[in-house]
Amino acid sequence: MSGYRTAANIVTIFFPAVTFAGSSPSHKYKSVRSLLNYNLIFYQMKSISFFLVSFLLSLSAVAQTAIRDANAEVRPAKNFHAIRVSSGIELILVQGNEEALAVSAVNDEHRKNIKTVVDDGVLKISYDNSVWKKNQGNRKLKAYVSAIKIDDIHVSSGASVKIDGRLRSPELGIDVTSGANFKGEINADRLVVDQSSGSVVDISGAAGTLKVEGSSGSVFNGYELAVENGEADISSGGLIHVTVNKELSAEASSGGAISYKGKGVIRNIKTGSGGSVQKKG
Repeated sequence: MSGYRTAANIVTIFFPAVTFAGSSPSHKYKSVRSLLNYNLIFYQMKSISFFLVSFLLSLSAVAQTAIRDANAEVRPAKNFHAIRVSSGIELILVQGNEEALAVSAVNDEHRKNIKTVVDDGVLKISYDNSVWKKNQGNRKLKAYVSAIKIDDIHVSSGASVKIDGRLRSPELGIDVTSGANFKGEINADRLVVDQSSGSVVDISGAAGTLKVEGSSGSVFNGYELAVENGEADISSGGLIHVTVNKELSAEASSGGAISYKGKGVIRNIKTGSGGSVQKKG
């Protein structure tokens, strides 16, 4: 029998009550408590045989989607409370009862160059650009993280973070720079966001207090984030959109603009060099 055989790793970030990839539609997993290897063998006629290895990351967060990645590899990651991601890597983060990490790239070489380490409670995910070669194309660098507690997220150098579900933390810091972006739903007593250099934050949820600073063309889209009390400071062509229910202090300069919604009142306002603060709706 002529033909060829290929192998692929499928890592499924799997959530309760969601059909597992490869199972029948009627089969649902109700609880996932640990990291499992799930091996499936599929045979296809016309000289093609595929061996699929599935890695199941235990994630107890409530969500309604499964994430599949045919090039993912499980990495060790324990005892972290903060994340730093860079180098154009796309990070999908979910909060659960256990810690887990997997990384992915378009091929083995690029995946090996994704560096992951936990240093003093910080999970650092980056790419080793010292091995850069011409015509690399789209490397499709990704990381999947399950975390118990997160109080700080730093995103830089074109990387991105997406929260799957809702991230809850009494105090949370988000730092987004150098063309990076962040998207997700947050529930925090105190939220501090620092942005610069064309970064974008799309955020929803709720925060007791919010302090957001932006510059150099950064954009903070926070109309869907319900804030009790807020401080907003923007400059150099940046934008801040925020919803405040009680009080807002706002400062805009050098072409920066702040627009706000909600029942909140302005307690302090400063504008200069073409900056603006205005109420929407």
